[in-house]
Amino acid sequence: MKKLIFLIAIAGAFAFLNGCEETVKEPLFKDSVAPGPISTPEVTNLPGAAIISYSLPQDEDLLYVKAEYTLANGNIVETKSSNFINSVQVEGFGDTGEKTVTLYAVDRSENISSPVTVKVNPELPPVHAVKATIEMIPDFGGVLYRWKNENNASLSFIIMATDSTGELSEVETVYSAITDGEYTVRGFAPEEKEFAIVVRDRWDNYSEISKILVTPLFEEKLDKSKFNQVTLDDDHDWAAWGARYSNSIDGDNNTFNHTWAGTGWPQNWTVDLGVVARLSRINVVQRQTFFYAHGNLRLFDVWGIKEEPAQDGSLDNWYPLRVAPKNGCVARRPTLEGGTAAEDQEHFENGDEYSFTLDDPEVRYIRLVVNETWGLTGFSHFGEITFYGQVVEN
Repeated sequence: MKKLIFLIAIAGAFAFLNGCEETVKEPLFKDSVAPGPISTPEVTNLPGAAIISYSLPQDEDLLYVKAEYTLANGNIVETKSSNFINSVQVEGFGDTGEKTVTLYAVDRSENISSPVTVKVNPELPPVHAVKATIEMIPDFGGVLYRWKNENNASLSFIIMATDSTGELSEVETVYSAITDGEYTVRGFAPEEKEFAIVVRDRWDNYSEISKILVTPLFEEKLDKSKFNQVTLDDDHDWAAWGARYSNSIDGDNNTFNHTWAGTGWPQNWTVDLGVVARLSRINVVQRQTFFYAHGNLRLFDVWGIKEEPAQDGSLDNWYPLRVAPKNGCVARRPTLEGGTAAEDQEHFENGDEYSFTLDDPEVRYIRLVVNETWGLTGFSHFGEITFYGQVVEN
């Protein structure tokens, strides 16, 4: 009996060792007969790309069609399309010049057909099309960049400014695929400086450089220690469920305020900035435990006033800084605008930013009028609000 058990153990070990050998998948039946080539190719040109349609050969063992072409940087690209599809997309071209693409049919034995050469003429690539739409606008602390990306191409925007030696150097690189792009580079002293931007795609195609010579407007972050809670007659209680009003102005994005459910709409929040200021922008960070959801602010208006407001909450003497339908505040989510999940996460952590204009008056009191939340809830909450601008009067 012991001998039998020993033999069974040896056999099991041998089977285990054999099972650990690498299995290489190969065609069940190999041949050396090349498939026929593709035929009747037709080209549909796209921005920086093209789709080549064709008729497939009738070989029963056809596996895929391979396209080979060379990019401007000398890299050879190979793209494959299965035998269930009669087209292949080639992309990554940096200009509109004629390009040569070579197509091969490949069978299950990896036999390759004779080549078929096709000429494509890509339309204007996104790096150049987007570059042509770029606006550079002098702003508080820096420059506001705006652009249109109609094809939602994944692009890098390399932002530059002159350094201490007077040479342009990279300040930030912004990655974006949204249709209506906007980014402001800040933190610069009110001194004349040259700013620039270059667009790059994932194939290392670059646009020409765009430049602007500006003097950034002075800007500072308002001191939150000077803020005071204001409760007008129609303001809501922003301290529900143990949250506090002050959590939204304590400098900590991970704390939050909260209104009670069922207390009606719109929901109002008012603050005394403690100083008179010409505001440049505000930043509102969502409650970090709910990702574009629950009671996080989606649509709201911003009103401002310099004098002490009426206790009854009337907006008669308030100035509409950002009010719908003209320019109300609409919280953004990049993936809803053609962006990526990574952009969603970055935006969620950094907050929504809303700018004001140089024509807006000096204010001391700010009122948010919340009209809708991401979760269409009966309550509201947000993590933090920050104000920027120029202090006119302490």
